[in-house]
Amino acid sequence: MNRLLNRQIKRHLGGIENVPESMMSFLEAIDRSYKHYEEDRLLLERSMEISSRELEESNEQIREEAKRQKEILQRLKESLNTLMSVDAENDTPTDYISDEDDVLKVLDFIEIQSKHIKRVESEVFRVQHFINQSNDAIQVMDSNCRLVFANDNAMRWMEVNREDSYGNNILDFDSKFEAGIDWKARISQLEFGETLTLERVQSNSKGKFPVEVILKRVRLEDGKYVICVARDISGRKEAEKQRESLIDRLTKVNEELENFAYIVSHDLKAPIRGIGSISDWLKEDYGHLLDDEGNNLLDLMKRRVLRMQQLIEGILQYSRVGRGNVEKVDLDLNTLLDEVVDTIASGLTENNFELVIPEKLPHIHFAETSTRQVFQNLISNAIKYNDKEKCIVTITAKDLQGEYWQFEVKDNGPGIKPNYHEKIFKIFQTLQARDKFESTGIGLSIIKKIVEQANGRIWIESDVGKGCSFIFTLPKNH
Repeated sequence: MNRLLNRQIKRHLGGIENVPESMMSFLEAIDRSYKHYEEDRLLLERSMEISSRELEESNEQIREEAKRQKEILQRLKESLNTLMSVDAENDTPTDYISDEDDVLKVLDFIEIQSKHIKRVESEVFRVQHFINQSNDAIQVMDSNCRLVFANDNAMRWMEVNREDSYGNNILDFDSKFEAGIDWKARISQLEFGETLTLERVQSNSKGKFPVEVILKRVRLEDGKYVICVARDISGRKEAEKQRESLIDRLTKVNEELENFAYIVSHDLKAPIRGIGSISDWLKEDYGHLLDDEGNNLLDLMKRRVLRMQQLIEGILQYSRVGRGNVEKVDLDLNTLLDEVVDTIASGLTENNFELVIPEKLPHIHFAETSTRQVFQNLISNAIKYNDKEKCIVTITAKDLQGEYWQFEVKDNGPGIKPNYHEKIFKIFQTLQARDKFESTGIGLSIIKKIVEQANGRIWIESDVGKGCSFIFTLPKNH
């Protein structure tokens, strides 16, 4: 029993020996509970002592950390003030940041700027990636010709790496080119924004190849630079070589064709003239001895000779179209058509032709002979094939509000079926039998060639029984 319980028993019962047996177990239970209470109290006291000690240590750590954070904020404030502004006279920081809130605002601003810088860096990386994908060699030099940037292809062409090339003068790599160029002199002659294009032959371990070098001088915020773009033009040079070869071959073929046309015409004209003369002599000397059939055969021979002469002349005219430097002049089409009509009318046996020009025709800058040939051929064809008592030809002009005039030569003849609209422009093609209408089939081919060589076009709008319209365009200033 603990002392406090013994004292109470002795006071009220005279001693432990006087305690009834029935109460003894109860008192022992109380004694045991008290002992447990004492043990728990001692344990709690020890725990509180330990907690108090740990709390004091934690408070001390918090005070130390707060002191350290305050010192850091103060140093940061001083540093930021120094960066933001320095008094010019005293060279001392000007107080812009006065408390921790200002520091936090600045830190937020720095964080925003940091994110912006990361976005810019990401965009720069993307642009560099795109530039590195280029097949061209792209380089940037400063005003002293020192290399400050080059894409991957430039590095491959020069067969160097960036560490060895950046900051070096471009002249150090000039040996990569077959012929030397004074880059400094070239660049110094460039105005800002001006572009200079050169052709060089570059060489490396894989061989030599032609390049086109484009230089441009620019001014940026941090200095003056020269952008250099070099492009492999091997394919272009090969194409130019092939084109020149084809042009030479085509020129020779055209010369041969022209010579052939003249030779053939010269060789054919003489015997044809001889046949014509013989038919005339036979008609003159022996016509009275021949019957009607014999005289008709002589007349047929004469017509065939005339057709052959016209055919040879037509071939020569066709071969001449577009050859040589034909002089272009300012033409008044109204005056020219008056002359054309006079020429055509002089060969007509009947006055059954009328030319209608509703509005005054324009002036054009074109070859006079070719222009006369186009209109004379179209009007003559309209008269030759017309099936009406009177042939009416109407000529109009339309301004296409650009670089071309559009002309229409319309007649009131029998018209042309749509399936023949393309065929009649082919050489030697006619729609009527040659025994009925003398024709070489070359006239419209010549017109088409004249118009198309002037970058114009010609077409037909017609149907059977509704007349025919030949429409063509000519440049205003050819």
